[in-house]
Amino acid sequence: MTVLTFRNAIQMTLGKTGFNKLEKREKRVVVAGVIFLFCFILFHFTVSPLLQARQQTQKALIQKKEDILKIRQLQEEYRQIQNQAVNIQNRLQKRSPSFTLFSFIEERATKAKVKQHINSMTPSTSEGEGPLQESRIDLKLEKISLQQLVDFLQQVESTDDVVAIKRISIQENSKEEGLLDVVIKIITFIKKS
Repeated sequence: MTVLTFRNAIQMTLGKTGFNKLEKREKRVVVAGVIFLFCFILFHFTVSPLLQARQQTQKALIQKKEDILKIRQLQEEYRQIQNQAVNIQNRLQKRSPSFTLFSFIEERATKAKVKQHINSMTPSTSEGEGPLQESRIDLKLEKISLQQLVDFLQQVESTDDVVAIKRISIQENSKEEGLLDVVIKIITFIKKS
């Protein structure tokens, strides 16, 4: 189609629509309306989807960056836990092969002079994943002074022997004022057999 044929087609179309019969002011309004409609359609079907896609891509990129930061934090925590596990295993290897938590607590209770205040010692173990299992003793002490409790706690907690206090409950003795009743959960780790 040549330029003349194209112009003739436009003139014929304008003639059929009655555009040529409109006054100059009316033609401007119609042309402005057509341009507005064209721009609206162009924006709605081209520019708007591109802007939405860009916005979604930016949101996804921000989310991925946050995910990467979380992964790095978890990776660092995992490394720290791995180092702690290696540290614990090294300490366990240095510990005497005949070590038992029960005898360890009895020995420390004797040193702290609270052995006669022991009401009960209940040993138990719990299986977990990995090469170690938790060994624990629930210990009940009755009628001890605060100083005796402090001395005992200092004796029991041992980083070298990997012994820690997991939980402690302290109540005033109901019969003798100034004395305490204590329930302590003491734990250590042992190699699975």
